[in-house]
Amino acid sequence: MRQSGLNSMTTKSLSLKAHEERNAMAERQDFDAADFADDLATMTDDELFALMQTLEQESEDVAVDVRETSDVFAKIALVETAIEDRFAGQLLAPYKEWQQRRTTV
Repeated sequence: MRQSGLNSMTTKSLSLKAHEERNAMAERQDFDAADFADDLATMTDDELFALMQTLEQESEDVAVDVRETSDVFAKIALVETAIEDRFAGQLLAPYKEWQQRRTTV
């Protein structure tokens, strides 16, 4: 009887994992990096920084085993590039300063 319960839990865990992987793959197929980059170019600095903050928070919830298929990290890389392009030579300093201003207000 106990073995059956264990098998049931294992099956549920595998089913949940497969579901997460399918969702990540579907999310990846819907992601168009070029469109996303175009959208970034039209954002204000505050919008861009807020998006980066949101993506960083979302990345904390991405399971380790689906990180390679999650587009959250690809989006973070594109936002980092947009910030670095917009603020040449400053890397992510403007974003870090924005974060500091928001936490002290």
